[in-house]
Amino acid sequence: MQRARPAGILRYFGFSAYWFGFNFHWTLILLFLMPADVLRFVGQERQGSYLGWLAGTLALIPLVLPPFLGAWSDRIGKRKSFMVWGTAINILGLAIMFFAPGYWVYAAGYVLVQLGNNVASTPYAALIPDTVAQGEKGTASGVLGFFQLSSQVAGGISPILLQGSREGQYLAIVLVLLFMTLTTLQSVPEPQIKREVKPLNLRVFLLPEYRDFRWVFLTRALVESGRFAIQPFLFYYLRDVVKTFPLGPLRLALADQALGIILLLLSLAGAVTAIVGGVLSDRIGKKRIVFLAGGIMASAAAGFALTQSYALAVLIGLVFGLGYGAYISVDWALATSVLPDPSKHARDMGIWHMALVFPQLFQGLFGQILDAGNRASPGGGYPILFAIAVIFFALGTVFVSRVRGVR
Repeated sequence: MQRARPAGILRYFGFSAYWFGFNFHWTLILLFLMPADVLRFVGQERQGSYLGWLAGTLALIPLVLPPFLGAWSDRIGKRKSFMVWGTAINILGLAIMFFAPGYWVYAAGYVLVQLGNNVASTPYAALIPDTVAQGEKGTASGVLGFFQLSSQVAGGISPILLQGSREGQYLAIVLVLLFMTLTTLQSVPEPQIKREVKPLNLRVFLLPEYRDFRWVFLTRALVESGRFAIQPFLFYYLRDVVKTFPLGPLRLALADQALGIILLLLSLAGAVTAIVGGVLSDRIGKKRIVFLAGGIMASAAAGFALTQSYALAVLIGLVFGLGYGAYISVDWALATSVLPDPSKHARDMGIWHMALVFPQLFQGLFGQILDAGNRASPGGGYPILFAIAVIFFALGTVFVSRVRGVR
């Protein structure tokens, strides 16, 4: 098994490039393109339900596939070939979404996007435990967090620079995803993996040595549930509740531009705490970072529920970014620090990746709650979603205390 030589933060930049492309891709799709496309297909009255069910039901693909893809990658001892083929399928799905004449063809394209994205990202997730030394996992996780949030900066500013152009945004996704995937493929050698020939057996996760891994899985699933209760519907929240977007001398005209500003500041703040938190977690322990980050995220979610002011929403988004950046700085490090079997990293990280996807199954329910609340009272569904997010963030923070094998 190859291990990293201490070489500082810069060593992980090429390694993290794919993660930039991955998150740029999902930032534009989930926050900007899908809400606008679904609204165009089905209208305002059904927007929440149709968006929620599209994103939620098709999340079954990345929920089910990663363990099997990971086990396949472990068995043949390869990571990079999966990234190549997965990215190609992903781009084909994006082309179908772009040219789709209606909702159901659009959904078919999204199936291919999910399929290809998981073929590429599941083996990629194993590269940290494959190649990073134990004492550097916090630093590597922090760099990944920085690239995730800096990609969201790029994703947030893209609709502004492209003046809301749908064509420009889809093209930007394809170009960035291609370039960043190729950068990682060129920067990271194929790790020397001890090939696993045993069949996939998920019952091993019930064994005592996987206890900490199960708690890490649960806490990540809870935090991501809180994020997905808010993130997919922010575009609608700004358009339906906030409505006008004054920010000092700026007077933004469109909800996607207003969302871009919030995402830009949120991501800039988070990029700083991601790097700092990752390095700091190697020194003071990862749990302390999670406790602080979770408290900040829960407080910010409550703040969204209490305001209709765009200026305050921008400030709250910035505060949320500080907490979320700190959280994701130790997100990967927590998971990779509790993996008990070095011969099955891709399989185990495929299971862990399911914690990111599992909450998306609730988006159909979240969308129905939103539409029902809005029917009962104009804008009444949004405070309910924000309250749900607060609960998820709080639980995801508290349960980290049950992880014993990490400081």
